[in-house]
Amino acid sequence: MSKETIAKALKLYRQKNKYSVTDVVVKLNECGHHVSEKTVYGWESGQSLPNSERLVELCNIYNIHDFPYTLGDVDATDIITPNTHEAKVIKNYRTHANMQDAVDKLLDID
Repeated sequence: MSKETIAKALKLYRQKNKYSVTDVVVKLNECGHHVSEKTVYGWESGQSLPNSERLVELCNIYNIHDFPYTLGDVDATDIITPNTHEAKVIKNYRTHANMQDAVDKLLDID
């Protein structure tokens, strides 16, 4: 994982969640991770990286459930993480293997 890729992803996911940097600082502080706005800007610009505990908490805040992929060496603009409803659909799809053919046909998936 490159520093630049992680920085891009953190900024992208903050924006996707419609959080300001101040919102992120407040949420991190509520979880016991006391940081400043300058620190968050530093992470998003690639000047520094959050430690592992803060990175995990940021993933929780941003609803990133696949962070090795999401923060890995992929173009941050191509990242697609399912929302809560989509994640539920995926889970149910995997749980009900007997219905997968019907769902595939309904959705016109080859």
